[in-house]
Amino acid sequence: MEKEIKILVCAHREAALPPHKYFYPIQVGAALTNTRFYHAQDNTGDNISDKNPHFCELTAHYWAWKNIRCDIIGLNHYRRFFDFYRSFASFSPDRSFINRDSFLKKKYCFPDLEKLLNDYDIILPSKRHYPYNVGTQYAVFHIVNDLHILKEVIHDVSPEYSTAFDTLMYHRNAYSGYNMFITRWEHFDGYSEWLFKVLFELEKRVKLSGYPDQARLFGYLSERLINIYCIRNRLKVKYIPVIMPLDEAFRNPGNLRYTLRRLKNDLIYKLTKV
Repeated sequence: MEKEIKILVCAHREAALPPHKYFYPIQVGAALTNTRFYHAQDNTGDNISDKNPHFCELTAHYWAWKNIRCDIIGLNHYRRFFDFYRSFASFSPDRSFINRDSFLKKKYCFPDLEKLLNDYDIILPSKRHYPYNVGTQYAVFHIVNDLHILKEVIHDVSPEYSTAFDTLMYHRNAYSGYNMFITRWEHFDGYSEWLFKVLFELEKRVKLSGYPDQARLFGYLSERLINIYCIRNRLKVKYIPVIMPLDEAFRNPGNLRYTLRRLKNDLIYKLTKV
C-alpha cells in the first residue's frame, strides 16, 4: 500500500507554489489576520497560531502534529525547498538561489521518499559551517541569554538531552537550520513531544525582545533543537541542500568558493577551539 506523504509548505502571505501531490500548503499566523489564501490554516483545531510572531513556522508544525496523520511528513517554506537533484551536492553551498519564475516553470520532483527513509531516519538541510562553535554563532546573531535559559530548561525538564545540547553548542561548528525536515511520523511525533515540552517551558521563563526579529527566538532555537534531538537519539540523517526562489536579484556562491570557505572555517575552528 502506498504511504501517505504530506510536506507542509508554510507561508505568511500568498505565494505561488510548485504543484506536487505531496505538498500541503498551510497559512501560518492565520489567527492574526482575516486574510485567507490557502485551504489549510494553522488556527483550526488544536493550535498555537497566535504565537506565530515568536514561534514562526512552528505554528504549522504544531498544527500538523495535533490535527493530521500521515506516514511521512515534512516541512518547508514558500521560499525554501529541498534541492534533491542538485549536482555535486557534497561540494555545493548549503543553500542556493533561483529566480522564482524559473523555479515555478520547472517540474518539482521528489526522490522515492519511502525508500530513502528506509536508509535514513530523517532528511535535513545541509549543515552550515562556522569558524566557531554553534553556541558562539547564536551569541553573534541573537540574544545569548535566551540560549542560557534554554540550557537551564533542558537541564530541568529533559536532563537526558543535556549532553547532546553541550555537544552541539560547545563542541561542534556546524548545524542544520531552517526548521525543515522530512521523516516518518514516529520520529516526527517523538520530536514534537519533546520540542514543545521544552519550548513551552522556555516561554514561561524568557523575556521577549522588543525587537521583532529577535522576538522570533523560539523559531531560532528550534533550528538548533532538531539537531540536538538527532544527536541524542542517534538518528541517521540525510543532508540535502536548499534551493530558495527569489523575486529580487541574487548571486549564487560557486561550489569551489563555498567548499574552500567551509574547509577554512573547519580549520580555524579546530585550531582555535579550547
